[in-house]
Amino acid sequence: MNKKAIIFTVAILILLVGASVIYFTMDRSSEAETENSSSMSAAEPESSNSPLETSSEAPTESEPKESASETTSSEVNSPEADALIRTFAEIGEPYTLHSRYYNQGEAKTEDAPWLGWDGDLELCITDAIVKEYEESDIKYNSDSSIWARYASDFEDPCILHVELSLKNVDAENKNGVKYKFNANMFVLSAYEDLLPENQNNPEGYTTVGNYYSAYETYFDPHGPGDDYWSFELQPGETQNFTIEFLIDRVYLSQKDPFLAITPGREIFYGVMLRDLAK
Repeated sequence: MNKKAIIFTVAILILLVGASVIYFTMDRSSEAETENSSSMSAAEPESSNSPLETSSEAPTESEPKESASETTSSEVNSPEADALIRTFAEIGEPYTLHSRYYNQGEAKTEDAPWLGWDGDLELCITDAIVKEYEESDIKYNSDSSIWARYASDFEDPCILHVELSLKNVDAENKNGVKYKFNANMFVLSAYEDLLPENQNNPEGYTTVGNYYSAYETYFDPHGPGDDYWSFELQPGETQNFTIEFLIDRVYLSQKDPFLAITPGREIFYGVMLRDLAK
């Protein structure tokens, strides 16, 4: 082999070795970039989840703290409710309860509510006070367990004691005993019950009285047995009665609490129960 051939062979070998070194160097760099890219991709989900977890654990101030259904009645006003409230009586004020009942086929001579009788009763709430609740003092129907069950669900049970007088001006019952009436017409209520959207939603709305008081009341003088809430009152006769309601004291803090006189959900008459929450 001559000298030129040897030089040519060595040059070829040097080129091959250089090419191999460059190839392996570039391949390793590519693998390293791939590994780094994979590591960053794997780390991205943790980084993106972190702000969401923080947000769910600590809501921002812009998020609402209560739902619309928790809005209190004091935040809602109604022209219809305001107008009706202005017609209600105050404690100590005589108040005429005018009711009309028409038999089938009888011509209507006036647009008046039906309260369970035909004619006029005159009502006067002479006193209303709040008494502390004592289970041993419960008189309702000689069964203290009924009120005790309600009281256990109330935050601050107490008794709303109401004294009233009723005079039969010319009222009569056309569907039974002529001068027999029912004390179930006296119902605790408040401004919220007068809102049109609540009066028109009997299935989805619970009245204030049903929510904050026991359904069973103490009534005296009362009738026997199943006629507990019944009483008779002749024309021209006046009689004094006592009604006691077991209530949760928070009822007295509702907007415009009043004693409604109604046989159903629609309210036409009421007596305001002001300043009893003291």
